[in-house]
Amino acid sequence: MRFNDKVTMIDCSYTKLGVDMADKIEDQRYKVGRKFFIHAPPFKGRRSKETGEFLSKRLQRITPPFHGAEAYQHSIYYFWWEFLRRHEGYKACCEKNGKGKYATLYADFGNIHEHDDFWKWWSEKVDDETYINLGRGEHLFAEPQGRRIEVADRVLNTQTVDTLTVNIPLEIRTAHLVKNFRRFLAEHKEQVQQARRISRARYPVSSSVRLNSLYQTLCVFDVEREYGKTKKQYEKCDLAGVYVNEIVNGETVAKLKRADLPYNDVLQEVRRRKSQAYRRYLDMAHEYIENVGKGKFPLRSSKDKNKTAD
Repeated sequence: MRFNDKVTMIDCSYTKLGVDMADKIEDQRYKVGRKFFIHAPPFKGRRSKETGEFLSKRLQRITPPFHGAEAYQHSIYYFWWEFLRRHEGYKACCEKNGKGKYATLYADFGNIHEHDDFWKWWSEKVDDETYINLGRGEHLFAEPQGRRIEVADRVLNTQTVDTLTVNIPLEIRTAHLVKNFRRFLAEHKEQVQQARRISRARYPVSSSVRLNSLYQTLCVFDVEREYGKTKKQYEKCDLAGVYVNEIVNGETVAKLKRADLPYNDVLQEVRRRKSQAYRRYLDMAHEYIENVGKGKFPLRSSKDKNKTAD
């Protein structure tokens, strides 16, 4: 999304420059109506009648979480909703009309078990301190209004990491000032990009996780909930559709069977890999679900397992 080329704001995290500057500095922000998101928000998309592909260039840039995914499922916020729906404590809170341990979270997210329609939940109208009749998704996850240019405090140690204090010679003509200002921001490109990666939303995304990984994690959790101990882990791995490399020392079970050769060692190794992969995804699912109940997603319990969101 290209920004308006007539508005300049000194705050690094909300600077709106021209098309040329937007190309030079990757904002990685998405505009929906009056609000901005750091991560792609859900929206409805139309498909080409000829190819079946989405017409939106936004969607074309996003790797789908699974084959046939709807447009609104190409968003981290859709999976936030899905994982929260699997939190038993929050479900109990919904059944009690928002009372209990998760009452504060309920006040923001509402009864997500009232229906199965994500889009209806996302677009439900709420009010906040700035906007009236705002969609719930925007209320929860959109960035707040950008700060405005103002006279800077002369005390240097009050400058924050997302603000650059500059001296503006007011006698210079506006056109020349704008040109110099753009060059100045380009010279501080790294600091600008770092500031724009910091979310100030009510509920910022906690880390960068591929959507297809989140989908796979959900599948494993749902398979575990359905089958429990009635099936082996390697069997549940297949049911969840988890990919595992089945080539062992250049051989596969199918290849050895066709040659009428022993294959048990290869079979056991493949099952070991499947069980290991299944447990890994299941551990991730439990950690994501635990932390989504704390208003953080997607977050693992161990800090070294998370990557900073960008």
